[in-house]
Amino acid sequence: MENKFYISLPYIYPVCPLNINHAKMFIISDIIARHARHKGCDVLFPVASHYTGNTAQKIAEAFYKIYFENNKSGEKTKKILDLYENIYGTPDYILKNFQNPEFILDYYSQEILWELRSLNISCDYDSYYATNSDDFTVFVNAILNLYQKHKVLTKNKKQELALNYDSLVWKEKVLNLLEKTEFIQKFHKSNIASAMKNVRSDWEFIREGGSGVQYKNWIVDPMFDSELFTIYNIFIKLKNKYPDQLKNAKAFFCDLFKSLDSGNSSKDYILEEFTNWLPCDVFVCEEHLKNWIVKRLYAESLLLEDKYVTKKYFVIGMGLLSGRRMSASRGHAIFTKDLINSYGSLRARLIILLTGGHPSKIYQYDTNLPKQADKLLKKIINYITYLTTLANDGAKPEIGKDNDYNFDLIDKKIENLLEGGYYKQIILELITIVPKKFRNPDSKAANKLLAIYKKYFNIILPGLVLS
Repeated sequence: MENKFYISLPYIYPVCPLNINHAKMFIISDIIARHARHKGCDVLFPVASHYTGNTAQKIAEAFYKIYFENNKSGEKTKKILDLYENIYGTPDYILKNFQNPEFILDYYSQEILWELRSLNISCDYDSYYATNSDDFTVFVNAILNLYQKHKVLTKNKKQELALNYDSLVWKEKVLNLLEKTEFIQKFHKSNIASAMKNVRSDWEFIREGGSGVQYKNWIVDPMFDSELFTIYNIFIKLKNKYPDQLKNAKAFFCDLFKSLDSGNSSKDYILEEFTNWLPCDVFVCEEHLKNWIVKRLYAESLLLEDKYVTKKYFVIGMGLLSGRRMSASRGHAIFTKDLINSYGSLRARLIILLTGGHPSKIYQYDTNLPKQADKLLKKIINYITYLTTLANDGAKPEIGKDNDYNFDLIDKKIENLLEGGYYKQIILELITIVPKKFRNPDSKAANKLLAIYKKYFNIILPGLVLS
């Protein structure tokens, strides 16, 4: 598939509303996806929820005490009730059902999907899935069996199952892969290389309890069941397309990984279609997942042939609020739904795009951004209205006026900014710089400018309707 484009990002972990750092990750992915579609690509842009770990269970236990044991006096239960009731704004009639961990995950999954749709994120919602399925369990077990086959399963000092990240042979493969992998903003490659020192063989990959994938008599740790979920994303897409043919997930994954490991093309039309979607062209994730990226590189270097490994990473810098890293689970964050409800979907998306400089850098949230976004939107709507009037005027172009300008230069500049991830600069270029440069365009120039605005606002700010 020469015109395919595959972009992915980490699973949603739906135990609370989306904060703007996570929303920013989706918006950046959306811009990349829309840009690829504009260039004529068939885009795969999955979205899924990770139903694993102990957090949802602990929250459910607290709400059981609150509503069924009438115990609101404990310090932990007080904090949890305040967090969900007053900071997240979750209705009381919903909270009464939170004694069920899966209800918590279902509720916030749907709320987050609403937020993503509100922000005009163009995910493949029809292929949305959660990881609490038999097929996902089969998939993770297939990978663990491959680890065992490659003899990288070991035991740590506590005699717990772990992966042998200390293997010099395996580490060399990872370093070779890292060298060939591209990062938007190159400094992140050295950060990932440094993070390799943090990934250790004494990390057990199984737990005695909690929710998640079962491996023998244990539960797989959530940091170890998702390194290769970009493979599973394609499986879901194709299972929706070929439900009868992909009923036996175990047999399919066995055949698939043989193909991915050897690099040989398959005669099976579904396997061929599957491998044609690889590699993942861009993977977008937050900076605090450095260790997980290293683990992902380990997995890909061992289990996938070179042509199937992820091509590029876009690592997003952390957002700070009052000097501290934002954390939705601790209630210290700007929440996406609050921006949407307060300022509307379009302004919310613009506010998030205006945060910081390049998305790969750490930023401090500026409380003046809503006002700045409002001014910029008014300015560009006025300018587009002005251009539309001039475009319909039909006046003949005058020699020496704005019409003599090579508008391809603007297009080329914005394309370069898009490729480099400088989305805030594109907004400022289109809303502040271009209008200053073209104060009195004739009708022909106005039409060319409108074409540029339509093209790039449909990518950056799709909620801004341009006829």
